[in-house]
Amino acid sequence: MRGLFAAVAVVLVEFAVFAMLPTGPVPAGVLALLAAAVVVALWQRFRRAEREREAAVHRERLRLARDMHDRIGRRLGLAAVQAAALEVRETDPERRAEARRVGDSVRGAVEDLHGLVAVLRGGEETGLDFDNGAAASLAAKFIESGVNVDLHQRGEVGPFPAAGSRAAYAVLEEGLANAAKHAPGTLVTAAVTWEEDALLVSVENDLPDAAPAALAGGHGLTGLRERVDAAGGLLDHRVEDGRFRLSAMLPRAAAARVAPRVRAAAFATLVLLLVLVPLSSVAGVQ
Repeated sequence: MRGLFAAVAVVLVEFAVFAMLPTGPVPAGVLALLAAAVVVALWQRFRRAEREREAAVHRERLRLARDMHDRIGRRLGLAAVQAAALEVRETDPERRAEARRVGDSVRGAVEDLHGLVAVLRGGEETGLDFDNGAAASLAAKFIESGVNVDLHQRGEVGPFPAAGSRAAYAVLEEGLANAAKHAPGTLVTAAVTWEEDALLVSVENDLPDAAPAALAGGHGLTGLRERVDAAGGLLDHRVEDGRFRLSAMLPRAAAARVAPRVRAAAFATLVLLLVLVPLSSVAGVQ
């Protein structure tokens, strides 16, 4: 888009220079037609490049959807079947309950994968209402899996943007999952605080000596930062005094999308100039 605007600006400058020359109305009108033809050609080239880019992105999304379904989906489906068979064969009640929890986790992963594949194929991402119930339910799943979670929720729950809800859920889930993976058996303190203009989510836990290096090598925090940034929020993670803390601030109002409107207004202004400058030049000569 910047390249298109630059080309149009050059045409406008050239047209303004020629329009100030002592020429009659006919040359000025011809010049206006030439300038309009150049702008139309540039716009068509820009739109063709945009369509080619969108087609390439769509092809890549379809490829990713196929790979995720064929490689990951089949293995997760097999793991779900194996977990169900283990639950049926197990006679000890406690071990059977453990097998059931494993099966539930795998089946949940299969459902999430199917949702992601649908989004990659052009569907819309399903909404998620993040509230105290959703946070408590997520914490309960980790508690059932043996993670010692202490969840604190404060403030009054209210309307929240969909992108912010998904980001908040992801922050809490990533923090609990990291604690379960890198610091098993430790107390995990999670806090969800609803303020007037923002939602604060934090997860904190003690770390063994080898955990910080392991945390630095994963992609989970990178993807989490991208999700929080897309929701207009801020993400922070740090290790201090042997404790790992993951925190996020998410605005309760969706960020206004001004950039597309600004671009549209700029393009409309250029088009208006293309019309007004030759008319003013012709009127001046006459």
